[in-house]
Amino acid sequence: MSNIAVVFIFLSLVLGFVAGWLTSERYIAFMTHIEHDFEELFEKNPHPELFDEDGELDRGDYMMITFEPGYDPETFDPEDITEDGA
Repeated sequence: MSNIAVVFIFLSLVLGFVAGWLTSERYIAFMTHIEHDFEELFEKNPHPELFDEDGELDRGDYMMITFEPGYDPETFDPEDITEDGA
C-alpha cells in the first residue's frame, strides 16, 4: 500500500468522524428543541412588552385572551373565566 493511500484513508476517517459528530450534535439539538406556544408571535410580531430590560425576548409564561366579536366589557363577570380557554 502506498503512502498516499494511507494518508487518504486516514484523512477520510478523520473527515467522516468529524462530519458525523457535528451532524449528530445538530440532530440531537433539533430533536430535543421544545417550541414555545407563542413562537410564531415572537418571530412575526414581537410586541414591545415581550422584551426584558436588556432588549432580549422574554419567553416566559403568557396568557392569551380572546374576545368574541361584539364583546361588551360592561357585562364582564369573573365567573366566566376558565383555564382551558373554553
